[in-house]
Amino acid sequence: MESKGKSILVVDDEMAIRESIADYLEDTGCFPETASNGIEALEKLAVKEYDAMILDLNMPGVDGFGVIEKTFPLYPEMPIIVLSGVGVLDKAVEAIRKGAWDFLGKPIESFSVLSLTLNRALERARLLKENRLYKEHLEEEVRKKTEQVLEMSRSLILTQKEIILRLGDVVETRSHETGNHVLRVSEYAALLGKLAGMSNEEAEDLKVASPMHDVGKIGISDLVLNKPGKLTDDEFKLIQQHTVMGYHIFHKSSLPVLQLAAEIALNHHEMWNGEGYPNGIAGDKIPFSARITTVVDVFDAITHARVYKEAWTMDDSLKFMKENSGIIFDPELLLLFLKNFDAFLDIFNRLP
Repeated sequence: MESKGKSILVVDDEMAIRESIADYLEDTGCFPETASNGIEALEKLAVKEYDAMILDLNMPGVDGFGVIEKTFPLYPEMPIIVLSGVGVLDKAVEAIRKGAWDFLGKPIESFSVLSLTLNRALERARLLKENRLYKEHLEEEVRKKTEQVLEMSRSLILTQKEIILRLGDVVETRSHETGNHVLRVSEYAALLGKLAGMSNEEAEDLKVASPMHDVGKIGISDLVLNKPGKLTDDEFKLIQQHTVMGYHIFHKSSLPVLQLAAEIALNHHEMWNGEGYPNGIAGDKIPFSARITTVVDVFDAITHARVYKEAWTMDDSLKFMKENSGIIFDPELLLLFLKNFDAFLDIFNRLP
């Protein structure tokens, strides 16, 4: 139970409600504290950060909205569950817009509903905090690793490749990807780029940059990244953030190949029909490098086992690719991929 051992502030001007909620929380292993009005709540919040707050909206003086407005900027990761009387749903919706996480109707008819709501909010808060801590240390860790590689290399081009391949190895290790995933994606992308009209230099840059499409996964918790079962909505939202994290790792670099890596990291989950993420862009608005990487990354992902699935057969994989032409994939790039499939199959067999 997420709430066990957590400190919860209960704010309500009705003593019976306030004390009954506190008693229930104490019985379930929480450490509740109470406040009878908004001013008392703010005084307590000024000296202590709580794991969550259960807050009545309708109180004299400083009401629940006033407490939210002053509290949310200070503790954005603290779940606020508001209590709202029957028939005033619009107030609860307004509170959520201002920073509340969830709401319960008054009077509370079942403490099991309170427990479910509180535990759900605390689980979400745990994931958000965990992800924030990873992001806070991510840039510094990557910078240190990059500096170490730079010191060992005399050639700028070789240094760029070494950085990317090393970071690719880190991502593979953390996400338990198939061992040669980044190498296959690298080879596939360069081949498809040449088939699509790229110069040898452009294709070589794509070969170096494309393996870094998932570098942002460095900033995702292992518990979420390697979860064998179905992800919750909150966990899936965290996973989606790896595109933005990957972009921020590279986008400030002055090196063109790392600028390309940033472009690919941000956009490789965009879909041709505009239903991808993180920005929902469509068609030719998706950078060409990312469209190429999407084709080859998806192909490699479905033809190899992951922690959450078995490898698909080649027939099923090609059927999926064809069915998603114009949906996930750039139709022209996919047609090039299929027309030259034997060349891609050679890479598949060479790098199992």
